[in-house]
Amino acid sequence: MNTSDTLDQLATALATAQASLGPAIKGARNPHFRSSYADLASVVEAMREPFTTNGLSWVQAPSVDVASGLVTVSTRILHTSGQWLEASVSAMPGRGGKADLSPQAVGSAVTYLRRYGLQALSGLPQLDRMIAQ
Repeated sequence: MNTSDTLDQLATALATAQASLGPAIKGARNPHFRSSYADLASVVEAMREPFTTNGLSWVQAPSVDVASGLVTVSTRILHTSGQWLEASVSAMPGRGGKADLSPQAVGSAVTYLRRYGLQALSGLPQLDRMIAQ
């Protein structure tokens, strides 16, 4: 993880935001694994108000390394003071150990990595919700 030189104001704002974060609802279904998950919209919805109220925002930047087949998303949480913290997460889209860099596979990986990057840096939990089979 990378950070600005100081974090005092960001840390205070993030602690306050985390105290009021509701969970991201696992309202989406993955039929391949017979599991539910919190989609990106649910993660953003759970974060938006607590972050905005506390002077926090986030930006995310995807990148693709064609040589390795890795898709990376860097997530930066920003505070109105200019302080920030940032981390990156990577995955290889595709199956069977073969990279699939088609637009659909890369887009799916970016969405997946955006969700997990936001959840990891914000401390946002997920909540199970019953979904009709």
